[in-house]
Amino acid sequence: MVEVKNILSPHLARFGVYAVATGVVSKRLASGKKFTGGNSWLNVRKSLQPLLANSDSWVITLLDFYGLPEDFPGVPDLATLPINAKSRTEYVQNQLSAAVGSPQRFIPFLVLHEFETWYFSSPEQVAEYYGKPPVAALMKQTCCEFGGPENINHGKETHPSKRLEGYGIGFRKTSGVAILKEIGLESIRAACQNFNKWLIQFEKTGKRYIDIYEY
Repeated sequence: MVEVKNILSPHLARFGVYAVATGVVSKRLASGKKFTGGNSWLNVRKSLQPLLANSDSWVITLLDFYGLPEDFPGVPDLATLPINAKSRTEYVQNQLSAAVGSPQRFIPFLVLHEFETWYFSSPEQVAEYYGKPPVAALMKQTCCEFGGPENINHGKETHPSKRLEGYGIGFRKTSGVAILKEIGLESIRAACQNFNKWLIQFEKTGKRYIDIYEY
């Protein structure tokens, strides 16, 4: 949720769009206390339904395509689809939209393949942040090999965060916001067209409230 709070929300506010990040609720106690997390379709669906029923804001998912659970709409069909990251992601997004309903207010989005994908938008700045200049060349080579950050293979040992860990730079997911701020949204958008397309549709809506759900 920190990516939304610290990066996306301030940006969208300049367009009159007010975004609030909400974690998927995995457990709710009798006292009303909520626990977030738990990447299952059951938890996602339970979290989305009350908001769609009781609010007039748009509801967005901002979830990692990598590691989606097998019970997620469209995921069981992936084995039969062509190996094309963009088309596979769009297929699951469409299946998710159909499963949830409310097409006027629900807009699913899956990050190709993780938030760490966005770090590959600017290898030089990542290398500078960690003080490891040679890493820039490794990241550029990976982007060239797959045709851009969003197409990087999402295998168990080759997804973006695993690659970053393998560079020996002391990468930690907790440093994500600091790195993304260094890179900046414009660089991310230029390199990640799927993300850019998603963001543009909200910039053009005018005044609106949106709830962004993520793990």
